Amino acid sequence: MHDRPVEVPLDVVVLLGSADAAPTVVSDDTAPVAATRTPADFATLYHGEYDRLVRVAYLILGSRELAEEIVQDAFVRLHARYAKVDSPPAYLRTSVVNGCHDVHRRLQRYRRREAALAQRDEVIDTPDELADALDRLTARQRAALVLRYYEGLQEAEIAQALGVKVGTVKSLLHRGIEQLRKDLT
Repeated sequence: MHDRPVEVPLDVVVLLGSADAAPTVVSDDTAPVAATRTPADFATLYHGEYDRLVRVAYLILGSRELAEEIVQDAFVRLHARYAKVDSPPAYLRTSVVNGCHDVHRRLQRYRRREAALAQRDEVIDTPDELADALDRLTARQRAALVLRYYEGLQEAEIAQALGVKVGTVKSLLHRGIEQLRKDLT
């Protein structure tokens, strides 16, 4: 890759203090040791991971706006701990998945409360069977399926991101796929 100036969003510039330095390319296997990471390394990480993480959050939640907010919050939390974190990409992925779980729980509580207050008619313009089937999965099943089949993560990596055992991941994947098969046939 080429070293070239990268536009850094204003909120990242505020966090880092300056966007003047040209970032260096950082990959997982050549990442700087935590103590020697620089603001330019953080900016490079931001530009390298942001879009991918937004896609993951979007697939879990189904909302671009919420996905962007969750990913931005994950970067803010990482920035505060950047020098102490061993694997920033893994930290970000876990933060995003946890953030999605938090939003999902909040939305479920809100929907239950709304349903109890008033019965409403829902108008469906165009049916989207896959989206409807994904909505019927539990948050953990949906997250496991997205991480496995969209992100291409191995079961151990999914377990780490979700904070569960590998056997639980296997069960979540199996039950999620079975539920999708049942709902889509």
